[in-house]
Amino acid sequence: MAELTLIFEGTDFESKIVKGRLEDAGIKSLTKSETNAGLISGFGSVDVSRVFVNPADVDKASELIEKMNSDKEA
Repeated sequence: MAELTLIFEGTDFESKIVKGRLEDAGIKSLTKSETNAGLISGFGSVDVSRVFVNPADVDKASELIEKMNSDKEA
């Protein structure tokens, strides 16, 4: 994956769920977590994670995440 696009930001737990749903839909993704850096250094973000996808997959991934959010609210 060359240039990646941020598609989701949330807790580590939420990001793992998003990544799993993306994989189920055939979308490759990369998760970057700041939890370990925050714990080791004693400051910074803890339990903040970001999910990135290929720009070609942004529309499909965005739709999937929107559906996840609307299902959660229902």
